[in-house]
Amino acid sequence: MAKSKIVDNPATIPLYQQEFYSCLYENKFLTKLFNHQRFLNILTFGYSKKLADACIAEVNPHQQVLQLGATFGDQLGQLASKIGVYGSLDVVDVSLTQLRYVRSKYRFTYPYMNFINRDVTVPFSGKYDVIICYMLLHELPLPTKSKLINQILANLAPEGKVVFIDYNNAVWWHPLKWFVKMFNRLYQPFAERMWQTEIKDYIVNRNSYEWHKTTYFGKMYQKVVITRKSNLY
Repeated sequence: MAKSKIVDNPATIPLYQQEFYSCLYENKFLTKLFNHQRFLNILTFGYSKKLADACIAEVNPHQQVLQLGATFGDQLGQLASKIGVYGSLDVVDVSLTQLRYVRSKYRFTYPYMNFINRDVTVPFSGKYDVIICYMLLHELPLPTKSKLINQILANLAPEGKVVFIDYNNAVWWHPLKWFVKMFNRLYQPFAERMWQTEIKDYIVNRNSYEWHKTTYFGKMYQKVVITRKSNLY
């Protein structure tokens, strides 16, 4: 397990993140603004909390949990609260700014929450009961998406699961669909791939896994839970 501190040598932020996301994630004022849960709920028409609740429902107390990405809002705190003191929560993010913020927010309340500054595509050595990829895939280029998905599946404990929360292809009549499409092409150029490809299709050994998908808000958001097939053991 990682210790509840951040390493002195910061991870190198990938070029794609520097180009499209550093203006948000490396800005302390915007980080503080977006961490207000009410503000997030307004931006997502109330679905920020609903998605966080859907994610946390997949976790049980006392589990060993890895979350990729330090999220805005209250999701991490609610997740840590459910895991409890007999479990652990490792939070990985390449942005030192984001990790420092969530560490200052949670380290005394949840001492079993660990903060790891590294690129999420760097392989992990541990095994986890639950691995959470929360609103992260849409920010990654196509080859990185595939690499990350298959890498984290290799870090699952035998009875573990991976939980993905991300964008999805909304129904054609959704009033916000085309606005979101234009916004993505301007500011999130890798997000549209989430409309075109199912998460399960990135898995190399797809037949070795079971998956369950739930959609929200006219299919604009999705939760995908992936587990290994039990007959493999």
